Amino acid sequence: MKLNLTYALFVSALWAMLPTGLQADGKDSITPTVAAPSSIPISQEFTLESSDTGKSITKQGNASIGGVDNLNSHFNYVISPQIQEGVLLRFGADGERNSFGLPPNAALPNTLQSVNAIIGADFAPNDQILIRAELHPGLYSDFVNISGSDFDMPVQIGGTYLWNKDFQIIFGMQIDLKSNLPIIGVPGFRWQFADKWVISAIPPKPQIQYELNKSVTLYAGAEILDGTYHVNNSFGSNHGHITPAANNLNGQIVDFTEIRIGSGVTWKFTPDLSLDVSGGYMPYREFDFHEDHIGFDHHDTIFHNNIGDGAPYAEVGISGSF
Repeated sequence: MKLNLTYALFVSALWAMLPTGLQADGKDSITPTVAAPSSIPISQEFTLESSDTGKSITKQGNASIGGVDNLNSHFNYVISPQIQEGVLLRFGADGERNSFGLPPNAALPNTLQSVNAIIGADFAPNDQILIRAELHPGLYSDFVNISGSDFDMPVQIGGTYLWNKDFQIIFGMQIDLKSNLPIIGVPGFRWQFADKWVISAIPPKPQIQYELNKSVTLYAGAEILDGTYHVNNSFGSNHGHITPAANNLNGQIVDFTEIRIGSGVTWKFTPDLSLDVSGGYMPYREFDFHEDHIGFDHHDTIFHNNIGDGAPYAEVGISGSF
């Protein structure tokens, strides 16, 4: 499961439930809203995106195994009923698929994907502090001979301190006991330092943004794709990768990471829907195989490209909130 705390959506969604009745207008200002008293307010959000990363020469140590490309697809949907002032529940589903183009006999999975539920809640204890906690139970694997070992349940916890409408301090943490890094904490901030300029220093998509007009925003920055997956119990044997013991890939866990640098444009073509198009360069990708246990046990079964020996990428996505 990637460290995908989606802080930008986190901030805008939580502003909607502040005790003061304030919510984000989808850009950088705050406007008052009034909820209908006769029913439970319910909000919805979704993201649908796809990207293609070109071939990058991948190595195990110094030995080249050839070019690898990646077609990534991601879908996310969440419904949030507001059960009381300052409290939203979150229920939804998330799916992601990395489909790799591989050289013959490469000891890498053709597919790494996840299908998981989203169960969580948002809390606004006061006008300045916002908290989100989520469970993501589901299957995270190569989806070959699915078994109980494919099940995982990462936990994500995030917090935002609203210094004012122009500056917010953000912290996120993910707990995934199958990952080589079982606990990751990431700080960030969002700062509208000028009328049309925003620095969104928020993983996994830190950006600097320029509002061209009320509908179009330009941006440049980085993006991190990552996740933790289980490969099937015959994976190493099928790839001739069974000895020595430290390199036995049967039924192991793989941490996948892809780092991108690029620019793009977001077009808000209706009040509720946005189209995002971006592209750039992928300088680094890594497949880190390790045993299924808690701990920081990095070893030599790592497939990677050398920094700088990357590939171009292009991405398109549509998102909405209602």
